[in-house]
Amino acid sequence: MTNHKGDHIVRAASVITMDAARPRAEALAIRGGRVVSAGSLDQARAALGEHAPVLDLGGATVLPGLIDTHMHLLWTGLAHVLLDLAGARSIEDVIAATRAWADAHPEAPWVVSSDGWETEDIAERRLPDRDELDRACPDRPVLILRCGHEGVANSVALELAGLTDGTPDPPGGRLGRDAGGRLTGVLVEPPAIELVRRHMPPPGDRDRRTAITVAAEAALAAGLTSVIEPGLRAEELATYQGLHADGELPLRVTAMPLLVAGAPVTDEIARLSGLGVRSGFGDDRLRLGPVKVFLDGGGSLGTAYLREPWPGRCGDHGQLLLDPDSMRTLAAGLVRHGWSLGVHAVGGGALDLLFDVLDHADRVAPVRPLRCQAIHAYLTPSERNMADARRLGVVVATQPTMQEQFAGRLIAQLGRDAAAAATPLATWQRAGVRLAGGSDSPVTPFQPLRGIWQAVTRHHAPSGGPLGADERLDVAAALRMYTSDAAYAAFNDHAVGVLRPGMRADWVALGADPAQCPPDELRDLPVLATAVDGELRHRAQG
Repeated sequence: MTNHKGDHIVRAASVITMDAARPRAEALAIRGGRVVSAGSLDQARAALGEHAPVLDLGGATVLPGLIDTHMHLLWTGLAHVLLDLAGARSIEDVIAATRAWADAHPEAPWVVSSDGWETEDIAERRLPDRDELDRACPDRPVLILRCGHEGVANSVALELAGLTDGTPDPPGGRLGRDAGGRLTGVLVEPPAIELVRRHMPPPGDRDRRTAITVAAEAALAAGLTSVIEPGLRAEELATYQGLHADGELPLRVTAMPLLVAGAPVTDEIARLSGLGVRSGFGDDRLRLGPVKVFLDGGGSLGTAYLREPWPGRCGDHGQLLLDPDSMRTLAAGLVRHGWSLGVHAVGGGALDLLFDVLDHADRVAPVRPLRCQAIHAYLTPSERNMADARRLGVVVATQPTMQEQFAGRLIAQLGRDAAAAATPLATWQRAGVRLAGGSDSPVTPFQPLRGIWQAVTRHHAPSGGPLGADERLDVAAALRMYTSDAAYAAFNDHAVGVLRPGMRADWVALGADPAQCPPDELRDLPVLATAVDGELRHRAQG
């Protein structure tokens, strides 16, 4: 692969710039990692000189580098370091994989899984319980994690955490119990998971660096040049800082610090405000974003906080992880100190609370400049939620592939009409709310073209066509979600997301023009090359 670090020209069949002033170009002139011309080949040569080297991409279409606004880059990469259950298809498979990993890593004090697997892929369609994990590994603590919202611990881990049958559920979480009240080891929502996780030594810095590097290489090969990494702990933030300081961070990262589950809200406000920095601090390669806050559970788990009770569950609206008073105190305290909030809010009840507390915080200090995020926000926002989002400048961090992956569960739990209305991208857009696209990898696939395809088609194979066809976006709007609007959410819109003079030369070359190809082909468009600061970080073979 030839790396272009000096002055050079990138030529393609078409360059989609995402710049309203000049939407299309033939060539980019790049100097010092920045675009100095986006126009004709003659204009590029005039900017750099007749003898500037040309990277000719033939019939490719070049776009600004794509941005995932909700990718757990570290979690995604940890599948290569931790126990990986992605191939498990039964509880016995989980037991066998756990035993094999434990045998292969006798020095590991804990056996811990990565998050990138689904109980829907397991024949029993459930997590294992403590007794089953005890069969796999009776002498070391085991913690199996799934999607950040569920986990299960074996007996050794429960004992180390001091959890007994008499332990009450933590606020916002639930400890699984059998009919006799005995703990099953199942942990529902972060406050419950944290009771065990805080006793677990985190992966070392070397393992974290390896995981980030592996995941970043795969992301670059998919056309991503920037990600927002949500929910990082202090030691994880330190690893990113170390990679950046050593010049080894291969793509751009906006890091979202995690609000620690179960910690007093006032302590968390003091901790974050005492750091002396705030959202937006950093440079174009590594920057601080909003504080990640879990407000409710998940739609696919049946724990999202809805306005009405879940069908068949009398009085059960779902799970709030923070009570309204705590959320109000938190939002006002963080906003006062210049911190943005990125709030996991899935259900309509949680969205109502989110916008209520942001409105309250707006009386303390202006919320609009902070680019707060409503994360997921798919079951189902009201017209008032949308008006509040527009007024307060809230960005909706949406993951179109969740609609594809979880639609079956939503249909089973809430009915087809509710599932079709979920993830209402077109309605958000018509309401004037900025949408930022992402994946929540490893929960759903991180390939951005898959997200663009899903936003445009609303494909749902069991339905034989689109599910919620009225919520489809056109290609231009879907591309904005992963370029210019995503850059805004990442606090990097001054540098990336658009290819025009002065911007960083982050770009991706695709095998066809996404604006011209049939919508069903968007998902599988070849990613031919990806560049960050004008330097090729990926080029397809052949």
